[in-house]
Amino acid sequence: MNAKLTPASAGLKRRRLLLAAALPILAPAGVLAQGPAQPVTTLGVFSLLGDGLQITLPGVITDTRIDRNLRESLPTREIGFDQAALRAVTEYMARQRAGTRLQMFRATTPLSLTDQRAVADGATRAELPAWIIEAINSAKLSHVLLITRHRGDAAFPVNEGYSVGRGTVEGIGYYLDADTEVKNRETGRPSQGFLGAYTMIRVQLMEVASGNLVGSQDIRAGRAYAGRLDVEAENVWNALTPSEKVEALRDMVHDNVARVLPQVMARAA
Repeated sequence: MNAKLTPASAGLKRRRLLLAAALPILAPAGVLAQGPAQPVTTLGVFSLLGDGLQITLPGVITDTRIDRNLRESLPTREIGFDQAALRAVTEYMARQRAGTRLQMFRATTPLSLTDQRAVADGATRAELPAWIIEAINSAKLSHVLLITRHRGDAAFPVNEGYSVGRGTVEGIGYYLDADTEVKNRETGRPSQGFLGAYTMIRVQLMEVASGNLVGSQDIRAGRAYAGRLDVEAENVWNALTPSEKVEALRDMVHDNVARVLPQVMARAA
């Protein structure tokens, strides 16, 4: 099942509720559950990534302690980041936990990075938005897997053991560096700058009966692309075609969610 849920219009912050208040079987927030972990019988996967791109331009360095990167959101539709993440979960569960029933959920209303981080932070305190709690009750979920956008350092490998980038990047998108001189590995052509693809995602597993997080992993992945032709080397945005830009990010979402799932699920019964 792949259901779409619409967050309450009143706003995530105002509608966030304690799981303990909504589900009587839960322990109060902050209280660790006693006894063995509950088996994962019905897993609700909430991928809240959406389809928007974040474009980041490195700012002028005046103080290395201050992040002066410039960011702009690029609204897009039907890119398929949620589908890529959900496919990774489905493939993993089919291989490793075939007996678990899956329920897939996506938000129909795009959530800002701030709202997504609020959901992830709230989960650490056994707090979730009301619309997620309603889905938990309706589907009788034993566990919740949250996939949200996060933040991390701008770091793009250009040589073995060496990365470039400065400041931080957020969510999923591209970092445009027009100053750092790099070389295309395939062609040997020098490039004035590079295009950096990044995915910054948090994956969390919550046990419904206790409200505890039993697994959590942050994904901080970056790839650097140099121009392959003269026109690309002069304008790093052209280092990838429009379809390649979308495919590169989708692949990064899928591959990295698949990479961390074994660690996230390791402590679940």
